[in-house]
Amino acid sequence: MCKIIFIGNYKGGVGKTTTTINLAQYFSDSQKKILTIDLDPQSSLSEIQVNNFQSGKTLKDLPDEDTLNYVYELSILKLKKYPGLRLDFPDTIIQKHTEFYHYIPSSLFYNSGKGLDTLAIKMEDNIDYLAILKSFIDTVKERYDYILIDCPPSSNLITQSAFLMSDYYLIPTVLDEISTNGVIHYIHTVNNTYKKYCVSGEDAILAKYYFGNCPKLIGIFYNLIRGQVNYTVADGNSRRALEEAATISEQEMYVFPSNVSNYIDIARSAEQGMMSKKKNDFAEFSKDVMNRIDQLERQNNDN
Repeated sequence: MCKIIFIGNYKGGVGKTTTTINLAQYFSDSQKKILTIDLDPQSSLSEIQVNNFQSGKTLKDLPDEDTLNYVYELSILKLKKYPGLRLDFPDTIIQKHTEFYHYIPSSLFYNSGKGLDTLAIKMEDNIDYLAILKSFIDTVKERYDYILIDCPPSSNLITQSAFLMSDYYLIPTVLDEISTNGVIHYIHTVNNTYKKYCVSGEDAILAKYYFGNCPKLIGIFYNLIRGQVNYTVADGNSRRALEEAATISEQEMYVFPSNVSNYIDIARSAEQGMMSKKKNDFAEFSKDVMNRIDQLERQNNDN
């Protein structure tokens, strides 16, 4: 069955897009069928994919009808004015890089600059609007083993819809006290978003039926580690803070044993939509992610 995973953190510059790119390549190279979705209004993931996967094209060249923005604009218009209409979106929205690697781009150039952030402002805070992304993805998800969602460092209704529809999530972070506190806050936000709509909301029984269970944290991992810096103290402080937060919230806060170093080749390779061939940090991490998901799935089955 397809597993939907979002990659997120409210702190910018921690490597969410780079993580998505590397997981997508590793999973697809392992002959897992994957689909990436770019929810960031800046469209960095989409720009990298279109520039590198579509010969001679840039994101500006992508037709409006081939973007996630198109799905949202039509769906919002339908809900506001024509709720009885049926929308069927064309397969051209899903771009095909390889047999195993597909992606849905968003575009900051859509309809003269109508990015996802602009469209999110037009949404209303109810299940109909939160269900836009899931309603579309439900029509295609059986084609894939994994769907990877690159989330922006913001909490608009589009981002919250990713929280609600996902099975799992990953948090990349840098190793310092401020970032650790940000990770704990982000986890609470994910859980509280689910509770707001699926536990305590007026229509909670319907929301829980539609969206399912609260997404589970796959884990937290340290990114952009500098080799010349001694992180022993920071690592110890971070783990203690996470353990304390886990005890209070009864939420497992797994920290991956594998870190990703701040190598220039990793960054340059990600800009080309690739995993570094010189440094295997993300290959090791991606393998750990796959094993961790298998472990969580076994726990689910046992329960």
